[in-house]
Amino acid sequence: AEFKDLLYGHYGIAALKEGFEPLRRADLDLSIQSASLEMTLIPVLGRENVEVRATLEPMEQGASAPAEMPAQAARDLPSRPATVSDALPMTPGVVRENGGALAISAGAEHRSAMIVNSADVTDPATGQFGLTVPMDSVEEVDVYQTAYLAEYGRFTAGLVSVATRRGGDKWKWELNDPLPEFRIRSWHLRGLKDATPRLNFEGPLLTSKLNISEGVEYEVRRTAVYTLPFPYNQKKQEGFNSFTQLDWAASAKQWVTATVHLAPERLGFVNMDYFNPQPTAPDASTHNYTGTVAHHLAIFGGVFENTFSMTRFDASVWGQGPADLIVTPSGNLGNYFAQTSRDAKRFSGTSNYSFVPIEILGTHNLKIGVYAAGSTETGEVAEHPIEILDASGQLTEQIAFPRTHQFQISDTEYAAFAQDHWIVSPRLALDLGVRTESQQVSGAVRVALRSGVSWRPFSGAGAVVRAGFGLFYDRVPLNVYCFNKYPDRVITMYDDGVVSAGPFLYLNTLGQSKVKSPFVRQQPIDGNFSPRSAIWSVQVEQPLARSVKLRLGYMRNDAAGLVLLDTVAPDPVTNTGAYLLEGAGESRYWQLEATTRVGLSEGRQLFFSYVRSHANGDLNDFEKYLGAYPVPVIRDNRSATLSADLPNRFLAWGSLQLPWKAVIYPMLEYRNGFPYIVTDAAQNYVGIPNQDRFPNFFSLDSRLSKDIQVSKKYAVRLSLSAFNLSNHFNPEAVHSNVADPAYGYFFGHRGRRFTVDFDFLY
Repeated sequence: AEFKDLLYGHYGIAALKEGFEPLRRADLDLSIQSASLEMTLIPVLGRENVEVRATLEPMEQGASAPAEMPAQAARDLPSRPATVSDALPMTPGVVRENGGALAISAGAEHRSAMIVNSADVTDPATGQFGLTVPMDSVEEVDVYQTAYLAEYGRFTAGLVSVATRRGGDKWKWELNDPLPEFRIRSWHLRGLKDATPRLNFEGPLLTSKLNISEGVEYEVRRTAVYTLPFPYNQKKQEGFNSFTQLDWAASAKQWVTATVHLAPERLGFVNMDYFNPQPTAPDASTHNYTGTVAHHLAIFGGVFENTFSMTRFDASVWGQGPADLIVTPSGNLGNYFAQTSRDAKRFSGTSNYSFVPIEILGTHNLKIGVYAAGSTETGEVAEHPIEILDASGQLTEQIAFPRTHQFQISDTEYAAFAQDHWIVSPRLALDLGVRTESQQVSGAVRVALRSGVSWRPFSGAGAVVRAGFGLFYDRVPLNVYCFNKYPDRVITMYDDGVVSAGPFLYLNTLGQSKVKSPFVRQQPIDGNFSPRSAIWSVQVEQPLARSVKLRLGYMRNDAAGLVLLDTVAPDPVTNTGAYLLEGAGESRYWQLEATTRVGLSEGRQLFFSYVRSHANGDLNDFEKYLGAYPVPVIRDNRSATLSADLPNRFLAWGSLQLPWKAVIYPMLEYRNGFPYIVTDAAQNYVGIPNQDRFPNFFSLDSRLSKDIQVSKKYAVRLSLSAFNLSNHFNPEAVHSNVADPAYGYFFGHRGRRFTVDFDFLY
């Protein structure tokens, strides 16, 4: 049941049904926030005490509102996103770069955090999200670029909060995409293209006591790279993604949720493109296992929550053979240079207590909590030589790696927070909080202050003004502290086939940073990094009609102390230099956003957003060199426009009801092209990096579906999806080396295309 257009104030609510105990809530506060209640009626014969339990939203704050992505809306998009990561670019402020990396507020993925049912699920070694939860198991995804509650930390760019589906009181089954898709070329069958069967079911194992929800997908994909000729353009992906959730109502005052996420995956020809064909692209095998147990207890008028989780990420990356990697202005030859294997684990626990509201000068909703985690990583890195050739094929530089290295590291993290959502009056609320974080391996203790305000200047359900400011700190991934165990580089320069300089030995070293801030206390040790952001924002929400809401917002994120890789020139006597990881990086990002949601009948809606933004900062983020697939060439650091910068982006999607009970799901995106760097034959920057851009991107996609009722219990959903209906020129690649004869040529256009699929509904 949903109650719309209620004035802000205090309400009573009751649920009555014959044969069940009456259920009442005498004082429901709608002063500032909307409220959601889960009310379970108990049969009269049960003779149990009844207590109303409020189902709190994943995050509740007045200072800013999230970009919401209902799971059902995401699943219905033309692209049919399989996981949470696939759906994230449909929200403002989140983009997927040409190379496939996610960026929130133009920050690399490791600068953001992802929590699933309040449990951290990021990779301890890299900070990446990994293979995320299947969308079929998700209830809602909230993306926060400004999460001011002190409860949340360990990020400087954004927070992705995922709430998963609970099993219902009736058994439901759904089988999606049961049949494989074959590749047809020139009217001939050319093998399997995709097979992505997905099975989802939910229901009660014990009526009103224990429910289960399961989403499982088996995935085989052969993704075509349009810049390469068939059949040597097929990326390969095969994996299993399962998410299981059990919900146990232990009593009227306590409930337990347990989840298990299993995601093994095998990848072939990763990051393959025109400049990195099959022989130069690596293969990989990854495994992601996460288990969580959360216990909620209503006690002393408040709620005591304890969550324990275990996450394991292991990955192996290898090339197609032992040949040297050859880098030329027109593309690479040979085999991928890095072979890595690693195993990372994290055990963590959180304890939070939400107090009963305190009535002093308004209403205070206090919450306190602690967090502790232990992480480990073990691994090995071996790298093949790299040769850099000029346009005539002459060797200009050789990079050798004299040794294979193994590494092992462990870390312990602690955090504590206290926050107060203070409802001063029915039209004014404040968020105040403080959070402390420590990371043993960095030898740093950090204090983050958070504040926010939500103000309704006019009585009734009119405009809401939100503003906030907060300090945020990154958790530094373990790979950073393994850098000095990576193979050193020996670089030799050539001219006309003769050694012209070197060889130079470059050692991998960790630097020290000194933060002049009263909120950071450091130990004088190598790697004492404290990446941090100061973020502030202002938002105005204004209902334009009963079903139309407009949001205008401005936010700014100034980051400092980011971990970057820089070069120390070799000593002229010893010919020894260094690659130095130091906490001296900076970035600046601002964003102006206008978002409108239009609610239609039968739960249908349309979403429109326009974002104007700019991002600049240091380019040598450590992730390029210490991530899962490091790049071969290390350039000197520069401060310039960031690779995820998009000055203008318009996004629209939604669903519309058509005659004959058909539904259409349109999706439109128009934006500037991503920036790209220009290099010379020696792979050095030419001019200022990222000053040139791809052509503007425009794509109109759509999905048309209709449910056909086969019987009272079974139905079939037929769908037709269309992509780039306007056939707009959207190139995927550019020749960006000035020594390349095709310099400046854009290519790799994916034209108009269609797919057909169907699902079984039980």
